[in-house]
Amino acid sequence: MENFTILDHSGIIHYETIGELIHTFKDQIHLKGIQTGTYKKILLVMIESLENIMKHSECCPPGQNPASTYMPVFSIRKDVSQFIIASSNPVKKQSIPAFKDRLEYLNTLDQQGLKDFYKKTITNGLFTNRGGAGLGLIEIAKISGKKITYEFSPLDDHCDRFNMIITIDETSN
Repeated sequence: MENFTILDHSGIIHYETIGELIHTFKDQIHLKGIQTGTYKKILLVMIESLENIMKHSECCPPGQNPASTYMPVFSIRKDVSQFIIASSNPVKKQSIPAFKDRLEYLNTLDQQGLKDFYKKTITNGLFTNRGGAGLGLIEIAKISGKKITYEFSPLDDHCDRFNMIITIDETSN
């Protein structure tokens, strides 16, 4: 099978940016012959990933454009029989322990465990200080059916770069 890049974006993410990237992705599916079932999974993971970047990118001094080192990055590429959705954004070091614990916990759950955790999370009535209920990563894990691959790499004394890779198997439908 052919390897190719479907989408590659570097820059600050706003709602308008998400809309533009979705439009670009939709144009590509017809050109690249991506199956409907696979397209839907990629689209859902893409939206959750971009919203996570938008809501959780930190470390840019207020009123300044971030240097390229701090710029969020998002891409989708095809590699043999799977699609790879990669995202990267800066986060404050103090946010990492809780974030890491959540990712590690999600990676221990099977599909039923993810469904149960999703139901528990959505009904507990708790919201993050950014207005979400913490469902994005659960959704990503549920949709992909795979473990979330991630790492944190230092940017400076206060911030790390959070890198996340999600793989989705190509389906034949």
